[in-house]
Amino acid sequence: MPTEGERSGLTFRSLVLGLLMVLVVCLGAPYAIWVLGSSEITWSFFPIGVGFPFICLILLNILVKTLKPEWTLRPAELMTVMVMGLVTTGIPIFMVGFVLSIPTTPEYFTSAENQWDQFLIPHLPRWLIPSNEGLAMTWFFEGLPFGEPVPWSTLLDAWTMPLFWWLSFVWSLYFACFAMVVILRRQWVERERLAYPLMEVPQALMVEEGSADRVPAILRNKVFWIGAGVPLFIALWNTVGFFFHFFPQISWDYPVQVARSFPPINIRLYFPVIGFMYFANLNVSFSIWFFYIFTLVEEGIFNRFGLGITGATEVDAFIWGLPSTSWQCWGAFMVMVLWGLWMARDHLREVWRKARDQGYPVDDSRELLSYRVAVAGLILAVLFMLAWLCKAGMSPLVALLFLSFVLIAYLGITRLVVQAGVYYLTTPVVAESMTTVTLGTSAIPPSGLAALGLCYSFFGDVQSIFMPAAANASKLHDRLRMSRRGLSLAIALAVLVGFAASISYIIYMAYDQGASNFSSWFFRVSGGAGLRSFEEAVAKIKTPVGPNLPKLTFFGAGALGMTLLTFMQYRFPWWPLHPIGLAIAAVWMVRNQAAPIFIAWAAKNIIMRFGGIDLYRKATPFFVGLISGHFLGVGISFILDMIFFPGNGHPILHG
Repeated sequence: MPTEGERSGLTFRSLVLGLLMVLVVCLGAPYAIWVLGSSEITWSFFPIGVGFPFICLILLNILVKTLKPEWTLRPAELMTVMVMGLVTTGIPIFMVGFVLSIPTTPEYFTSAENQWDQFLIPHLPRWLIPSNEGLAMTWFFEGLPFGEPVPWSTLLDAWTMPLFWWLSFVWSLYFACFAMVVILRRQWVERERLAYPLMEVPQALMVEEGSADRVPAILRNKVFWIGAGVPLFIALWNTVGFFFHFFPQISWDYPVQVARSFPPINIRLYFPVIGFMYFANLNVSFSIWFFYIFTLVEEGIFNRFGLGITGATEVDAFIWGLPSTSWQCWGAFMVMVLWGLWMARDHLREVWRKARDQGYPVDDSRELLSYRVAVAGLILAVLFMLAWLCKAGMSPLVALLFLSFVLIAYLGITRLVVQAGVYYLTTPVVAESMTTVTLGTSAIPPSGLAALGLCYSFFGDVQSIFMPAAANASKLHDRLRMSRRGLSLAIALAVLVGFAASISYIIYMAYDQGASNFSSWFFRVSGGAGLRSFEEAVAKIKTPVGPNLPKLTFFGAGALGMTLLTFMQYRFPWWPLHPIGLAIAAVWMVRNQAAPIFIAWAAKNIIMRFGGIDLYRKATPFFVGLISGHFLGVGISFILDMIFFPGNGHPILHG
């Protein structure tokens, strides 16, 4: 076996390429959707912003191996570059975008009509809100007057302290997530043997370590190019219509309205979903689309007969799914996470003993952090975040409940990604809503409600989060025997550079163009992220109520259903329904993916039934090709938008 140093993926050239990948993701994402008006490049757990550059790097590496073999990037280096991109996909839009759009809102949008100066402003912690002195926030939303020099001293005074405290919390949350990944890796990889479907594609596209082959075997396979040709043909066909409006287009989306009052079925040509779900277990993919149909019918009946959760006042902020069944699925989601931790109790006990006693006979040398560092770091990070939340205005009980729900949500999403290969996902319900529904707004003082509104800055539209990328990195580290110190350092550098680049670029764009002029609902004058957050907080302050029994009833029903499904799965080997499907069936993203998940399940089921494992392996290149072709097609479309259609781009799906 090569030594750890020889396996290190963190070399000078991989570091340079990895940081370039980080800049592509963190500068390209806000530019793509807020300026260019083109495709989302970070809206998934293996997005276009990483997939397209990674495939280009693979092709470039083939050329380098032909012309200058000694310069060829090794698999560990290629994976380091990819991981550095993946861990930053959630930074520019779904973390920095919200951190810059929500705390900036009170100083700019307060008016006599919304009564924020009476019900909201007195309860907000000033150390988290950028000041509008010198019109810093006004210019942020409206842009600097023409010819006005940038008032650097004013901007530094307004931004320095709030950004310091926001980043201190967010980085503590990132480290807590990283520590949980380290603690649970062995349980997920070695004991439960979860599939990690998203990592099948990058591994398939690489030449094995030490191989004399110039081209990866999968790229020499005709079946791969047949699969890649399908989405690539559609994307390139549609690019002709960019230049000639009379040219017919092939639609990516075919919504079907089944019946009145029933949510529509979205049939989407989501080729990456088909490709990644091919690598998931059949009972997992079957349960996802089965429970999607089940909740669709359930919600339609509720709508038809006026049952369930209805009315605009009952809909929580940042819950985009079906209102009634979202709470049902959230109950199932929490049971899924807690049951997983219970199943890991023996492993967690060993981790704790190893953290306390380095002489305890458990080997943690293959982890990205030692168990002692992971456990101690997790405890310190949680204590800091609790203190931060209390200082922001929450009581200890509210802070403890809220942070517990946040960590449960991150842990659940990560497990769903590494077990089921769900391409993009959010939680059925957000932690803020669960906290207020459980305790009732009457039990939370106005300062706590205002703080919960602020916390949508890091836990609102929960997408493309850091933790699944870290979990996938830990899988690659174990598979390739990469240096843990090198990969951990690469992840840390990527996160630091990603935040610095994203914050600097978005603030620069805002003062140059005006954030309210972005092609984004985040900074919108009516209905933006800040208005959505604080209008809800003000409404709850004005009208305190007790615990919401209808929502808790749906939550309890989902928890009970998940408990029964879990019992059936573990008690009867023939039971066909995996409980994981109930946990996410009502999420709006699953509605967009249900049809391709069904296609992937049906294709794999037929392949396994008639051809067995041999045909499954022979068909694998086709499904890897579907993913790669989609990346290439959307990447080419993006480049054409950037060159010929700046500001009038042509978005293709999400992610």
